[in-house]
Amino acid sequence: MKTNNILLILVFILGVNDCDAKTITEFPPMSLYIGTDGDGFGAGSLPLGVQSPYGALRLGADTSNTLNVPIIFNHLGGYHYSDTHIDVFSHTHMFGAGVQDYGEVGIMPTQITSTKQLEEMISKRNGYRSAFRHEREVVQPGYYQVYLDTHQINVELTATEQVGIHRYTYDKIKNKHHAILIDSSYTLQARACNRSQINIDTTNYEITGLIFIEGSLSKRFGGLATYFVITFDHEWADFGVWNDGEIIEKQNQTNGCSSGAYIILPDEHEQITMYVGISFISIDQARTNLHMQTNIFQPFDSLRTIVQQKWLDELSRFEVSAEWDREAEIKFNSALVHSLSSPTQWDESNGAYLGFDGQIHTKPDYMQHVYTDLSIWDVFRTQIPFILFHDSQRANDIIHSIMINVEQGGDLPKWPFANGYTGCMIGSHADILISDLIMKKEHDQHLNLTQVTQALRKVANQNQVHDGRFDPAAYIKYQYVPYDMDHDSASLTLSYSYDDWAIGNVMNAAGLTDEAKEYYERSTWFEHVFDSETKFFCPKNTTGKFYCPENEIEFINPFDNRYVEGDAWHYRFFVPHKNPLEYDRIISNTSRLIELFGGRDNFIEELNSFFQRGQPWTSTLLPNPYYWPGNEHNLFSVWQFNYANRSDLTQKYARWLLNHAYTMKPDGLPGNDDYGTMSAWYLFTSMGFYPLSGSSTYLIGSPAFDRIKITRKNTECVLLINVHNNSPTNIYVERVLLNGEILLTFPFLDHIDHLKCSDDNQSNIQLDFFMSPTPVLSYDK
Repeated sequence: MKTNNILLILVFILGVNDCDAKTITEFPPMSLYIGTDGDGFGAGSLPLGVQSPYGALRLGADTSNTLNVPIIFNHLGGYHYSDTHIDVFSHTHMFGAGVQDYGEVGIMPTQITSTKQLEEMISKRNGYRSAFRHEREVVQPGYYQVYLDTHQINVELTATEQVGIHRYTYDKIKNKHHAILIDSSYTLQARACNRSQINIDTTNYEITGLIFIEGSLSKRFGGLATYFVITFDHEWADFGVWNDGEIIEKQNQTNGCSSGAYIILPDEHEQITMYVGISFISIDQARTNLHMQTNIFQPFDSLRTIVQQKWLDELSRFEVSAEWDREAEIKFNSALVHSLSSPTQWDESNGAYLGFDGQIHTKPDYMQHVYTDLSIWDVFRTQIPFILFHDSQRANDIIHSIMINVEQGGDLPKWPFANGYTGCMIGSHADILISDLIMKKEHDQHLNLTQVTQALRKVANQNQVHDGRFDPAAYIKYQYVPYDMDHDSASLTLSYSYDDWAIGNVMNAAGLTDEAKEYYERSTWFEHVFDSETKFFCPKNTTGKFYCPENEIEFINPFDNRYVEGDAWHYRFFVPHKNPLEYDRIISNTSRLIELFGGRDNFIEELNSFFQRGQPWTSTLLPNPYYWPGNEHNLFSVWQFNYANRSDLTQKYARWLLNHAYTMKPDGLPGNDDYGTMSAWYLFTSMGFYPLSGSSTYLIGSPAFDRIKITRKNTECVLLINVHNNSPTNIYVERVLLNGEILLTFPFLDHIDHLKCSDDNQSNIQLDFFMSPTPVLSYDK
């Protein structure tokens, strides 16, 4: 596509107008609308708005359709591209998850003729919403602007880690007063509010309050309080509160789950800047956040510049180019912003944070930040390995945060949200994240291996109070999860096999070699739920009877309750972990799976069929019954051809998925982004290699660019990838050079041997890919 056409596309996508064109050119080409659309299982669920990299405050528009009919699954992130109205701007959001939570402190500017009109607005759901149009939006990292057609107000937003900054510019309309509604009881998830309160300080022109929510995840650990402090850059003309649809003028406090406050501005003030500080600790801490993070209320443009510079500092470490595919550059940069948006920085100003024990703590000096909202079942596969790849300090902080959860809560978490355990999803995959850090030799000296091994022993062998596995004693007795004890039998057994392999890695690294062998042996237990007749993994009861699907329709039923979020095909190849009986870092248990299939030819035929049957399924509304690119347990499957000496098929299907499962459209993700998981899959795959999480191995695919340059954070080490003869048809890899020498481990890379930055390796690491239009089948060593 020609460059000038790309610029036209960007103008449309990003909503650039004359006054915004100057700042838009500072960022590489991207479309942050990607992931904000899609229906059903294809909804990306990404919020649209502003945050700092990894910031806890994600301020954005919560939207609704013309008919004001809620479609919950399309609004898990608040915003949906197909909508026509903005209901409110709220300050906390989940990031591409498949459930609803957060979505608090709702604020909406409006113009009214009287408080009677205001009362009419609050008397019905979304009564103060406004129509809007995408052509009057501007979306950049750290900056969002939209014009509210109904209220005739221009809204601009930016955000620090815990402070949202709003600037409203009101059109002057005869007999209209400029007002701002603060819905202190607002939650994105309907009826998640347990209690709220709000107070108006007319002396200091400050509004404070709290809301205690019980959302889909937060209710699992008793709920979550969010405190807020709001201040303005000039005084008000009037104020009041409402409760249960009734306006009470001049009153300065109220409470309840149908309440809020309003202020009316002097008519001569057509623009106002509002600062909203939040805290999960206290109102005093929210005020501290507000003062420290705005440097005592710097102007909007100054704070916007600071926030956007943080984004530029992160993004400038990545450079990709493909003259023949500019859309790939846009998709890469968009995915990069999404990957850098989570997990959530949990410590607040001065290092204070709310712990899993309900107490206030100060982050350790050796950590830059404490993190939460770790959707581990999702992010262990791609997103956290991507962070580790380019920012090992942050990856260490994430693992330290997990171990802090253990210290304060007693158990290894599987999906830590805010300051609590949620029990969400299956497995105990924090052990894979820990193994990933250790096996790549990126862990710092502050990781206490004694504490780590104790936590891993507990989750594998004891009934945890929180986030535990299926009964460990029964699992060890049968060496699989019996179907008559848990219907997730096959899915759980496959997960625990992977987990126990990771635990074996950690034990081995800790010098506990005999104990490591025990866990390595347990990692082979996936074989016990493999049915040799059907060649599928199936549930099995305590007597050894299999409960496999009985016909082809059952095998492709993604809602089959015998499997977790999938069907028998989805779990058929889920043996990603390595062969524990061989210590070569590139050997995988896929080799044993190949034997179970009856040999390499049979395995290749079935895995190839998995992808071929999945390709015609273009809708994402419902799960693809074969290869499902929108859910996590299939993400590794395309890379498994490498273990059967058919890396050409990995290259073929990886490139196809980059171009078809991921697009530039707002519905351009194949499913929920799940805290950056799908975005990070795109990043790795487009660079031409992919992590086997829990190990130091990367598997080589087909890079989508001519040149890739990545500067690791806090180091001078640069990875430079040159891709020769690349094109839409030249998708196959002839050979790879590492620093000018043939890569003998092709189609595998090793983090330690090939990609790791070390004290004696601070110069550039260079990979050269040479591409071909025909498959290369001569990789036998």
